[in-house]
Amino acid sequence: MRVTIPNLKQALVGQLDKNNTIANNLANMNTLGYKRDFLFFDALDKKMASRNGEREAIDFSQGTLKQTANSLDVALSGPGFFTVENDDGQQFFTRVGHFKLDDDGILRTASGDMVMGEGGPITIIGKSLQPKNITITRNGEIYVDDAYMDRLQIVDFEDKSKLQKIGNNLFQAKNDAETVTVDKPELHQGFLEESNVNPADEMIQLIEVQRQFESVQRMVRTLDEVFQRAAGQVGKY
Repeated sequence: MRVTIPNLKQALVGQLDKNNTIANNLANMNTLGYKRDFLFFDALDKKMASRNGEREAIDFSQGTLKQTANSLDVALSGPGFFTVENDDGQQFFTRVGHFKLDDDGILRTASGDMVMGEGGPITIIGKSLQPKNITITRNGEIYVDDAYMDRLQIVDFEDKSKLQKIGNNLFQAKNDAETVTVDKPELHQGFLEESNVNPADEMIQLIEVQRQFESVQRMVRTLDEVFQRAAGQVGKY
């Protein structure tokens, strides 16, 4: 491919975008359930709408499980997402099982969304309702003093690229996303999933981005000098 100033400009912009993506990953390395983003380029595909073939994707790999001893904390090991719904009826998906009970006994996320079960929003009731009396089994069934309440609605997706981040560690599925029921989910009560960001890997990528950026800068300066010399030679004639 012929090297031009516009090509080099897009290369610089691309490295800046990649730098911002890595910086955001590092900023969220301690955010529960965070899934790292990564940026890659496909400059050969001229039909792509994104600039210079930039595409951002999400790494859905498993994060480390951290024990909390809180009975309303639940971590997913393996595939799947918790299904939640806001008060307007919009449905979202998350890997963060840091739940709480409101005054009506409705199980909610830390940001206030209702946690969905097989029968809709999960409501937990009991005569002496205490977190220590709540048991959540490996397959997501919820019991209070051996009384069955509901089962957490765990779903997965055929194509996870159909999920997009909307903040608060929530994902929204596109209209054409196909859900898959997780028949045998593996949940761990008293645990939370940590971020899947590896700080060492991200720092290595930052160094690579810096080197590539400097390399393109040198090419820009070289072309600029060539153009200046060419303009000087033309002026002589």
